[in-house]
Amino acid sequence: MTLDVKESEIVEAVYESNQTWVSVEAKLDYELDPTILFHVTEDCAGDRFYFKKNDNETSFFGYHAIKRFKNDFENKQSIFREWEKYKNDIELIHPSSEKHHLKICGGFQFSSHKSGDEWREFGINHFVLPEVLVTMEQGKTFITYTVESENFEIDAFLAIIDKLTQKDIQLNDKIGDIKRIDDIYKDEWRDLVKDTIDILDENKKIVLARKRLIIFDKNVNISYILNRAIQGEHNSYLFVLESQDSVFFSQTPEQLMEVSDDVLSTKAVAGTIKRTHQEEIDKANIDAFLNDEKNLNEHRFVVESILNDIKPYVEQITFNEKPQILTNDHLYHLYTKIKGRLTKTSYIGLLDNLHPTPALGGYPKDEAISYIEQYEFGTRGLYGAPVGYIDMYDNCEFIVAIRSMLIKKNQATLFAGCGIVHNSDADSEVAETAVKFSPMMKALGVEKYE
Repeated sequence: MTLDVKESEIVEAVYESNQTWVSVEAKLDYELDPTILFHVTEDCAGDRFYFKKNDNETSFFGYHAIKRFKNDFENKQSIFREWEKYKNDIELIHPSSEKHHLKICGGFQFSSHKSGDEWREFGINHFVLPEVLVTMEQGKTFITYTVESENFEIDAFLAIIDKLTQKDIQLNDKIGDIKRIDDIYKDEWRDLVKDTIDILDENKKIVLARKRLIIFDKNVNISYILNRAIQGEHNSYLFVLESQDSVFFSQTPEQLMEVSDDVLSTKAVAGTIKRTHQEEIDKANIDAFLNDEKNLNEHRFVVESILNDIKPYVEQITFNEKPQILTNDHLYHLYTKIKGRLTKTSYIGLLDNLHPTPALGGYPKDEAISYIEQYEFGTRGLYGAPVGYIDMYDNCEFIVAIRSMLIKKNQATLFAGCGIVHNSDADSEVAETAVKFSPMMKALGVEKYE
């Protein structure tokens, strides 16, 4: 295992820089363990993030915010614009790689009109530029250190590397005992679903979410639940975002959008059944799933909406005409891949157009969102919201944070939702949301309580 710092090249490049900030990188020829990174940076708790792509090849971890892009504006474009201005004053020094890895990471709350005290520490829009970013990709690790040029010291960079590459770390492999589990407003939520079914016709859909509260006898250990989550859903994204005493944690199958080299990729994900891990039963269930009218109609809503939302921004759109199966450890979903080449130099309006998709809000979109904001119990915050990153090269990826929870010290509030259509059944929707709690229950080590 070797470390490639290239100290002299870095020091010389910093000395020659005229920018206010410098961002330097070193390369390791092995990957660091994110659970250990959380453990060794516990002194920076409340200011960290983690993002793992669903390809299991790329992830990154950041800590110590040197800049927070944070506001309560209704549109999401303000964050893009502020980052665009800020990044132009950063000197990128990366002698060991073709591209620099610096990026901001964060999220936009589900609704800019309705928030609550439990989400106050995040604000409506919340992104972090980290002093230290650790990127793991294809067996390598890149450690990125960003600081004001006049304050750069190579010894400080080397000390950070030493801290992050410690060996023989003993992790706490336990979590506290459960004091309470409560499905919040479960019966009232079932009644709301019944009322909602009564007002829908075959052309409308409303997504409703409910919550489960779990209280432990001691604070939730983030390294512990991250380790369990990584061992669980291998085909999902993983996302962690801290802000003071609040930690948002999501293990989601759903991508909202990705932009790479001016190509937009997105996925329509809607329709869900449980996975039994019994091959013959699962095969029969999938065959029925692919021909189930309710789920196919729900999925069609999402595909058509996304195609309409991206139309002003892309050309040469391609997508599979029939939905495919997205497999997770607990669930199967219907999904459709959609791609197109961007026709505009700026795509920042796309996020406002795309979110929420009918899989998260409903259809027609404005009518469904208004209904959710008026009748759903509590606020969604970052649940069901776009979270992700924007890098130095105008590439980005945003996922939809379903299968998620908000952790505050010894409490975890879990979120799950489902699409309600005119032929839904309220008891079935309660059962479906219970299944969707599974990934977070498993991460917390309490799946036996389902």
